Amino acid sequence: MNSHSPTNINNHQQLKQAIEQLKQQISLQEESIGNKVHQVPSELLKSASGAILPAIINTATLSGVWNIMKLVPVAQSLFSLFRKKTGK
Repeated sequence: MNSHSPTNINNHQQLKQAIEQLKQQISLQEESIGNKVHQVPSELLKSASGAILPAIINTATLSGVWNIMKLVPVAQSLFSLFRKKTGK
């Protein structure tokens, strides 16, 4: 952030110039802050999605793997029943 260093002001004209420069600096800083404030929601969304989506995907993947593992014995028993009925 820019810091304003006081200058020697010797007359009314220099005072007016210093005030105008200060107003310009404040205006630029306000604009910069306004731009940053508008970026915050999108940055939060990016940050949250970067953290939440992998967690959801990992949970879904683990859940899917677990469900498949639970189905393996069922599939094996069905296959063995099928083999017994066909005689192979």
